[in-house]
Amino acid sequence: MSETWRYVDCGLVDAYTNAAQLPVLIRSMLAQSRPLVMTSAWGATHLNVGWFDDVDSTLDLEACRRLGVQVVRRQSYGGGTAFYDEGCAVMWTFILPKEGHEDMDAELARFQPVLLDTLGRLDLGAVAFEGSSDLRFEGRKLGALAAQDLMVCLSIGGFLNVAPPDIDLYLKVVRIPEEKFRDKVVKDLREYVATAEDVRGRPLGYQEFQEAFLAALGASGITVSEEPLGDGELRGLAKVAAKVSSDEALRRVSSERFAEMAPEGSRVGFGNHKGRKLCRAGVALDAGSKVIAAMLAGDMHVSPPDVMDRVAAALVGADVGGDLDVFEPDLRQRIAGVFEAPEVHQAEASMGVTTEDLLAAVEKAVADALPSSPKGGPRG
Repeated sequence: MSETWRYVDCGLVDAYTNAAQLPVLIRSMLAQSRPLVMTSAWGATHLNVGWFDDVDSTLDLEACRRLGVQVVRRQSYGGGTAFYDEGCAVMWTFILPKEGHEDMDAELARFQPVLLDTLGRLDLGAVAFEGSSDLRFEGRKLGALAAQDLMVCLSIGGFLNVAPPDIDLYLKVVRIPEEKFRDKVVKDLREYVATAEDVRGRPLGYQEFQEAFLAALGASGITVSEEPLGDGELRGLAKVAAKVSSDEALRRVSSERFAEMAPEGSRVGFGNHKGRKLCRAGVALDAGSKVIAAMLAGDMHVSPPDVMDRVAAALVGADVGGDLDVFEPDLRQRIAGVFEAPEVHQAEASMGVTTEDLLAAVEKAVADALPSSPKGGPRG
């Protein structure tokens, strides 16, 4: 059965406008009660921080400011921190109402063939999905497709690398935890990122991608009606872009901020654990070794967007001053009570984060905090 969806061509966008697009278009989609698809391409060099990422563990923000590299936190979307040069990637997003699109895994599976068809039309048929998310060519990452349950709707978005980034600039501003690349097929960052030109031997422009993408959508039974952004949506974009470019939005998850806000005299520790995704935890302990504040971070894709904040809140009050065998069951129960609730979801959960992953990161943070001196700044 053919469907007609609204299509918005957002063209070249900077980091802040891109981050503002999703909330503005979600509002429009809900008002119209019909699915929406948009495409765009990067129009400014920047770093794109995942919703759950600890910005201080992944980036040197002072170096970013000094070198003029924009930094933005993706609104609601998980995944890790990514670096994009102007014109180096094309993007797409499907925004779906919950009614008729309740199963996120089914919707993700529905769009995988659309992307593979698009790639085939672009002479990129050698590219394949690894799991449900990564698009890879001979072990190198070419792009991704990820799903998020945003409570009021589903969002399924992705990107495709079309030109190589300036890795020398990237290495001047990024901090890469060893754990994040331990299990990658290609460990040298200069070889880890693949582009469409690497695969097919010639450049790929935004218009060529756009035409192939829309043709693949049509072949799947989805008809689109191109409807540009209206005046009200443009005003909304400007307003949200100003908000997401603020320091408060960027440092929503920040080990430096966490340590700064920890009560005076508390012991602060951080720990990383790499399961299928990187998990990072921070804890502040009082003099009696009780958790008085906690943070959870990482490159996971988990819904809803507040789940890691709720896991962190559940850890407050845990007594970690005794033996591991004594406090570990309590920590596990506190984490599982939130993370294993029915409303928490990961697309292809077998490739996602587990209670045990989060627990391992928290235990490492506790171990880092217990022998530390009183609060003196972020560690780990």
